[in-house]
Formats: sequence, C-alpha cells, structure tokens
Amino acid sequence: MKFEQRDIPEGINVTQVHPLRELAVLLGGAVLLIVLLVYLLGLSAGFLARYIPFEMELELASSFSEETKSEGDIQRYLTRINDQVVAAMALPEGMQITLHYNNDDTVNAFATLGGHVVVFRGLLEKLPNENALAMLLAHEIAHVKHRDPIVSVGRGLTISAVLGLVLGQSDLGVLGDTGLYTLLHFNREMEREADREALEAVYRIYGHTRGADDLFRVLQTYREEAGGDDGFEVLQTHPLDWKRINAIDSLARTNGWDVEGDITPIPETFFSDLKRSEKSSEE
Repeated sequence: MKFEQRDIPEGINVTQVHPLRELAVLLGGAVLLIVLLVYLLGLSAGFLARYIPFEMELELASSFSEETKSEGDIQRYLTRINDQVVAAMALPEGMQITLHYNNDDTVNAFATLGGHVVVFRGLLEKLPNENALAMLLAHEIAHVKHRDPIVSVGRGLTISAVLGLVLGQSDLGVLGDTGLYTLLHFNREMEREADREALEAVYRIYGHTRGADDLFRVLQTYREEAGGDDGFEVLQTHPLDWKRINAIDSLARTNGWDVEGDITPIPETFFSDLKRSEKSSEE
C-alpha cells in the first residue's frame, strides 16, 4: 500500500456559525430557563401561601411598624364604618382587621399582612360620601379575606430568593418595613375579585350600590390631574379606573342589586378633623 500525504481541507472541524452567535444562543436559553423557573416557583409559592394559617400571618406581621396616628374622632368614625364593613363581609373565623389612619397627604390605602389596613388622609379628604368610604375599606378588607397579602409576599420572597441565588446576593431581609411593601403587588384578577366582594358588602350595608363607584371616579380624576390617564392596562397591576366603574355597575345589575338609593354623607365634622390633622402635621 502506498502512503499518500494529502493536504488538510480548509474549514475542517470549524463551525460555520459565529462563536458570538453561539454564545448569545446559550445565554438566551439560560436566561429563558431562569425566567421560567422563577415564574413557576413564584406561582407555586403564591398558591401554597393561601394555606398558611392566619395565626402564622399575624406572627409575621408582629413587626408591622407603619407610623400611624390615632386622631381621636377621626379614628372613631373610621372604626365605626370599618366595623360595619367587617360585619357585612363574613370573614373567616379568627381573621381580624386592624385599621390604621395615616396623617399623610398620600392619595392611597392598602392592606398588608395580618389584617392591617392603612388609609391615608390624602385619599380620605377626596371622598365625596360614606358609600365611597365603605367601598374603599371593603376593597382593602377583601384583599385580607382572600389572603392576597400573604400570597403576594410569598411569591415575592420566593422570586427574591431564587434571584438572590442566581445573582449571588444573600441579603434577603425583605420583611423589613420598606422591603415588605415592595412585595405587596396585587394583580388585576386580585383587584377585580376585591372589587366584587367590596361591592356586595356595600349593598348589604346600604341596600343599594349607589356611591360605590365614586371611589374610582375620585381616583380617576386624581390620576388625570397628576399627569394623564392610566395608560395601557397591560402595564398596570390594577384594572383601569373607567373599566372598574363599568364592571361594578354591570356586576350590580347582573346580581339584581339596586343601583339607586340615598347617599349617606360623610359628617362635616370629619372633614374638619382631617383639616386639623393636616395642620398639626405641618407644625
């Protein structure tokens, strides 16, 4: 047999794909897997969090230190309406609501772990009637009843933990005051269910639903004055205000709940107390 030395063909064992493209594909696949893993773990954690006993949630919220100020008549009036709402909502046994008044001009209210509900002076000053106030409190209490805060925190903690491991960050102390609130993001489905439950509570209290949608009209006006409309719903955690107004009107009519009735005014003394509270905070 005669040996023949041949030249090595050019390009042998050399990929025709640019190495940077291969790297991009690998990195893209890794990122996709991480995102999918985080999503599935967050979804699972949120589902399982609903089964955490409320007593345990109370312990988690024992460090709740949101600065609140009891303003005498303000707190008494809010507590009276809050008690009516709680009685109308048939909360599970052992579940309790602790209402906090915050003397700040923030136009907001929120529910957090352990049944704590915080309402801000800035929003209370804008409410046109007691029916809207009841809708506001009932909406936040509905979040507690549906266990939305613990679901949101459980999901957030899981996502933070996974990302911390992936990114090599070990500081997961997110149950601090600031960190806790950053985890409290309710999705649009949670908000719609809270609206539904709240509207039913308003109907049970007053015998009609008139005035409930005034809450969202107030929020819509405030947002427009603050810089425009709500924008695209896909970018929001809350449904758009005009959609919420239409939805609760449709819900009331579907359930045969009266949509007309006498509006219950908020006492003028309550607004006077809010003004005094505002002045005291400026001193």
